[in-house]
Amino acid sequence: MTDPILPGATLGVLGSGQLGRMFAIAARRMGYRVHTLSPASGTPTGQVADREVVAAYDDLDAVADFARRVDAVTFEFENVPVAAADCAAQHCPVRPRGEVLHIAQNRLREKRALAEAGFPTAAFERVTGSEELVQALTRIGTPAVLKTAGFGYDGKGQAVIREPCEAASAWAEVGGGEAVLEAFVDFERE
Repeated sequence: MTDPILPGATLGVLGSGQLGRMFAIAARRMGYRVHTLSPASGTPTGQVADREVVAAYDDLDAVADFARRVDAVTFEFENVPVAAADCAAQHCPVRPRGEVLHIAQNRLREKRALAEAGFPTAAFERVTGSEELVQALTRIGTPAVLKTAGFGYDGKGQAVIREPCEAASAWAEVGGGEAVLEAFVDFERE
């Protein structure tokens, strides 16, 4: 267990969008200072942070300097390179850890990690081509959801397949590469 990071400390956030802005506002209300690092300036997070650092996530010298000036680092979104998390972790606590970030960056790794930990998941299969997609649809059935394995967010990189004949258009919609086909889950609310 680690020591708590109490109000008055400086929290660093890699990323600078709307979630980072909400994080920064809440943290400042609780008495924390907030620094943000991202490739853009005048960002939603930067507008409310105590310090905005403009640097690429793969500029590890800038990430290291950023991490030395804060008490802990977190992420505003899951597409921050793991190398940035690993670099920051050499200078301060990073939460969640880079290993968790690595898992969260890929839906297939995410699903497998959850299943291996005993959490219930919808039926899913790895798909790397249109032929595999057709075969996976035969096993999983429709409706189903095809999702890119990496770099999808907020519904991007997803296609609902209601009938098997929609497989080719769904594959084209997600852009090929590695994907995950999931059984459709009908739910009332999140």
